[in-house]
Amino acid sequence: MTTGAKEQQGREISGMSTRAAWLAWALLVLSFALTVSSLWLLVLNLSHPGVHIYDFWVESPLAAMGFSTVGAVVASRIPPDNPIGWLFCMVGLLFAATHFTAEYAIYTLLAEPGSLLPAGEAAAWLNSWLWVLQLGCIVFVVLLFPDGRLPSRSWRWFAWLGVLSVLVGAVLGAVSPGPIIALGPIHNPLAVESLPNAQQPLQMLMIVLVAVAAGSLLVRWISARGVERQQIKWFSYAIALLAGGAILQYAISEPLELDRCTG
Repeated sequence: MTTGAKEQQGREISGMSTRAAWLAWALLVLSFALTVSSLWLLVLNLSHPGVHIYDFWVESPLAAMGFSTVGAVVASRIPPDNPIGWLFCMVGLLFAATHFTAEYAIYTLLAEPGSLLPAGEAAAWLNSWLWVLQLGCIVFVVLLFPDGRLPSRSWRWFAWLGVLSVLVGAVLGAVSPGPIIALGPIHNPLAVESLPNAQQPLQMLMIVLVAVAAGSLLVRWISARGVERQQIKWFSYAIALLAGGAILQYAISEPLELDRCTG
């Protein structure tokens, strides 16, 4: 390769990196805007006694900001062909979008059903399947961390199973009848009533996939050395923090929901 060709390639790589950085930070701003809007809607919903509280209102903002921030930093500093930073960005954005659609649906359909805000049912429908994509992206963040590659070729079957499960799960969630996960009495407005309610089985399936992916992280940690071992350790701490947020959410929201319903 000539010197001129190398310089041209270097400029192209630099340009791609710059565009990637701008996109990564733009996704962070979008996640932040959705999270702030979600929290404002949460405050409005809390002002209406007896209205259902979104089940994941504690960990969703934490995860949205945590994953989005890490994703923006990583995606703007590593080569664009490494997907791990973008997966972090997508997880954060999906947490923010899922929380926003949930709070919006609760506000427009339960708290203020006569308000001028439109598309409450559309928000509920989006929420019925966005959470599947959210958990699916977490599966691949854990599976591909930290270098964007599978731990070994033997994990390919699980990666394809994960892709298939997420795609089929999102479709099933979009048409499943009955109450939507974490939205209390709100039902799927575009449900196919002849189908069984698949929300709970889907949730269990995604939790199992996340748990198996976490096993791949343990396999990596055992064989890792140096910087990679430290990266996995800190990432494990972050996952533990997210799990702690979920536990805290259940400890806080359940008594609060009971008090609101009985008060």
